[in-house]
Amino acid sequence: MPEELRQWFWRELDTSECAPVKRFYLKLEVIEKSELSPFLRLLWMCRIIVADRRVVWEHISESFTDSFQKPVDMWNEQLAVKLLRVRLEDSVDEPAATTLRVELHKHVTAVVKPPPTQAHPRAEAKKQCRDSEDCPYLIVPATEGKEGLIVCNGTLEPFGELLRVSRKRMFFVDSVKVFCDLGRVIHDSPELSDIIGGEEQLLVLALIYERFVARTSHWKDLLLSCPTDFPTVPSYWNWNDLSGLYGLDVLDDVLAKQERLRQFHTEVTSVLPLIYDALEGCSGIEREEFMGHFTIENIMWARAVFDSRAFNLNVDGRVVLALVPCADMINHSNHPDVLIRRVEPCGGDFVMQVGAGLTREDVGRELGMSYGPLQNWELLQHYGFVLDDNEHDKLPFPFDVHEADGGECARTSAIATDASHTLDIDKEWDKRRASLVQKYSLHLAGSCWIGYSGIPPPALIALMRIHLAQAEEFASLERHGPFTRVSHCTELEIIAVIAETVRCIIELPTDPDGDVDHAEGCEGSAGSEALAEEVTDDIVTNTRNVTLCKVLRRGLERIGNRCLEWCSVRAAAIETEKVKQAV
Repeated sequence: MPEELRQWFWRELDTSECAPVKRFYLKLEVIEKSELSPFLRLLWMCRIIVADRRVVWEHISESFTDSFQKPVDMWNEQLAVKLLRVRLEDSVDEPAATTLRVELHKHVTAVVKPPPTQAHPRAEAKKQCRDSEDCPYLIVPATEGKEGLIVCNGTLEPFGELLRVSRKRMFFVDSVKVFCDLGRVIHDSPELSDIIGGEEQLLVLALIYERFVARTSHWKDLLLSCPTDFPTVPSYWNWNDLSGLYGLDVLDDVLAKQERLRQFHTEVTSVLPLIYDALEGCSGIEREEFMGHFTIENIMWARAVFDSRAFNLNVDGRVVLALVPCADMINHSNHPDVLIRRVEPCGGDFVMQVGAGLTREDVGRELGMSYGPLQNWELLQHYGFVLDDNEHDKLPFPFDVHEADGGECARTSAIATDASHTLDIDKEWDKRRASLVQKYSLHLAGSCWIGYSGIPPPALIALMRIHLAQAEEFASLERHGPFTRVSHCTELEIIAVIAETVRCIIELPTDPDGDVDHAEGCEGSAGSEALAEEVTDDIVTNTRNVTLCKVLRRGLERIGNRCLEWCSVRAAAIETEKVKQAV
């Protein structure tokens, strides 16, 4: 490996998330000695660099380096591709960079780009009235019960520019202070700014003002494209629909969010008279009518618009929340077309770029962008849809581990001075366990889960091994590490505990209506991979929101069943080894 590449790798790694943990587990010589092509080795390195805390914890093991040789998930792959592209753009060896660039384009097309599909039916109808044959995209507006979308309208080279939006057309704090009367008066008043409490709260109020109060709006086209309500977003649900989330952590999040919105409404109500006076008649309506527009329902609407359609963008060194006309029509896909979204510096435009090129075969196909490595409960909570087969889904495993601090895991510092000898021994064992957990960063994620494959992560098994190992086995764990197997009996106990825990999780009480027949996903406010637009008769008999809950649960149950199958196979293999050893 060239020295320049090695130094670049270490620089990038040391500024990445969980850098010390990556260094602890990384074996760079494995990559250096690999017979893979220079491109695949570089991509391998990029996957490790861009791995976030979630991915790092899932791959902590003795084979940490090897586990990144192939794609680990589509979000990590997108980040790796973007980092590799930046590396090639900065390369001084142009001939070598050109060769690698060709391989990168092939890889993005083969691995990241969505598989070919038929043209979207609504796109076919829209073709008759499209604005320009030269525009690479086509906007299909929302209709009753159907979300708007962006489809391919022409060819585009790899990493080409899909769309461009002037910065002044964006709805974000800078433009709101200029083009929105309410935004201007709040920004100009330190007192009002302090009471409102932040930029996001200002944006919510400004959006309500522009839609319901202003006689003409600078963002007329943006407002016309926004849904008038979000019936599939849980914040809007009644108690009957929310019962479908019974037993899931997301229910607590939804209820907490509803309470925050109610509290914000109460706070806003008290300050609205001051805002009205500061506007000095700009609203053109009477005080009571003005205040009547800032209802809890309209606050919920504005919040849902930002949750489901806004981008977090780097604008001249600041990360801001922004609504971007046209761009916010793009729906979610774990296999995306759009890889890059950015705001050019010094007053520049918002730009979206594709990854793989668009060809004639793509014309009419819906274009997608990944919203992130989101589980179904996150997609439901923020966007109002779920995917039937979501590779980012995880089954929570109730074994929370927090970083040890001088043996804090034992939590025995308050034990009385006359504590029994047994308690002293327990405290010592807790310290030894905590030391192992901390040394191998098994506390990294702060919680545990089983991923989409259903195979328990090595870190989870290591945690179980540390807590279930017999006294005579513990020295081996301290000497060789928690990823080394111990006795057959302990290994079988680990599997039994995992299996029993998973069985309890997937058998938790749910809503009284039972399960739902297999569905391909459920479409709500967005989601190109969500349920097909023609739903089945079985789903029609339920409310859409109840169906969303059932599909959400079904994904978790599938992970649980795959885990139980793995446990069965693994236990059988250990039993076979045990018998052979006895013979």
